[in-house]
Amino acid sequence: MTSRPRWDDRYEDVLAELLPRLAEERPLAAEAGLRGAGLDSMAIVELLVRLEEAYQVAIPDEELGPEAFETVGSLWEVVSGRLDPAVPR
Repeated sequence: MTSRPRWDDRYEDVLAELLPRLAEERPLAAEAGLRGAGLDSMAIVELLVRLEEAYQVAIPDEELGPEAFETVGSLWEVVSGRLDPAVPR
């Protein structure tokens, strides 16, 4: 059984738009690998820009090591760690 953190459709939409192979797996599983879905260095930059815009956050470079981009869940941990808990998603 796969687990799914509490992310919203916006997160899945951004990922699916940039990584079409993930769109086939919706709803996304936290364990879904990003590299296997086609994430490369160019897509990382675009993905970060879109996620920062979508969630109105800035993600520091220190939080963007290779482990952040391993899975759908690991990237969500980074993004959600920057969200203000008082702001509804």
